[in-house]
Amino acid sequence: MTLARIILVLVFLPGLLNAALASVPNARLERLTQGINLSHWFSQMPLGDEASLHQRFKSYNQPADFTPLAAAGFRHVRFPVEFELFLDEKNPGRLRPEFLADFDTALDQLLGAGLAVDDQLVAQAVALWGALARHLASRDPEQVFLEIMNEPAGKMSLERWTTMQNQLFIAMRAGAPRHTIIATGHRWSGVDELVQLQPLADANVVYNFHFYEPMVFTHQSAAWPDMGLEPIVGLNYPAENNNKAANLERVGSGKGRGHLLNYTADRAGLEARLALAIDWAKKYAVPITCNEFGVYTKVSPPLDRYRWLRDVREICEAHNIGWTMWDYAGGFRVALNSAPGLRTLDAACVEALGLKK
Repeated sequence: MTLARIILVLVFLPGLLNAALASVPNARLERLTQGINLSHWFSQMPLGDEASLHQRFKSYNQPADFTPLAAAGFRHVRFPVEFELFLDEKNPGRLRPEFLADFDTALDQLLGAGLAVDDQLVAQAVALWGALARHLASRDPEQVFLEIMNEPAGKMSLERWTTMQNQLFIAMRAGAPRHTIIATGHRWSGVDELVQLQPLADANVVYNFHFYEPMVFTHQSAAWPDMGLEPIVGLNYPAENNNKAANLERVGSGKGRGHLLNYTADRAGLEARLALAIDWAKKYAVPITCNEFGVYTKVSPPLDRYRWLRDVREICEAHNIGWTMWDYAGGFRVALNSAPGLRTLDAACVEALGLKK
């Protein structure tokens, strides 16, 4: 199991959220509503030498990119950072300095744009998380949040993750005693994993889950889930029999056939799945947030994608669940073009998110 990345969530504006769920301050919960994931900047980037990485960090996103997001009404940005940038294998309690200035500059730019920040460190060692938490402890806890790990996947069992999350949490809390911490379930941080989790013995915690259901729709044509979805094209939401039959013909006897046969998605189905997370939060009286959800844009019908985004967003908002769409300018994008500093937003996607057109 490789522990993958830090996540920083950067908040634009306060919003409205009923926070009578736990002792996390109301204003902090408000900052975790209506967000977008800022991927492929300090994470999921092409490998290169130090000079090329410095240039990427400087140019891939620019302050001008944040203005249209704020204007559209997004309240926060979730900002992934690969932990290897900071890991000194010989001394994991010390942060490597090579890219720390790039990291701090990006953080300053985002905060300077009127954003608040939620940090999620995916640490390979408790010592590294402790070091980064101490580094970030001077940042305003009303604007900076610490998230323990992004999708502790692979063969991560509930038992192993419970032990690991507790250890990482202790290091984070010791390094940043005032900051709200975001915890998650094991494996891919889905609804099913969340409801198996026992909350931490700390009231200043928000619990997150990711929602990409049904995967056969949200990841149609994508190879990386290894589900045989590559032949699936133009699959509709809600599910339609003729459209489903056409995709079954394309898939044939391939691996994706079973996923298609079970595809019956509609809003009621989404509500039933999200109800599991909602009921878990009520049971333990803790706040939750959905900080990843979205649809791969390559071959999905745009109107169906917008409909799915709207349904998930409206269900979350109806139950006071904050949300963070995946992603800004990647494969699930809300940006229409890829030029840094010159990006424009997909007005229909923004509308589906209930924001300003």
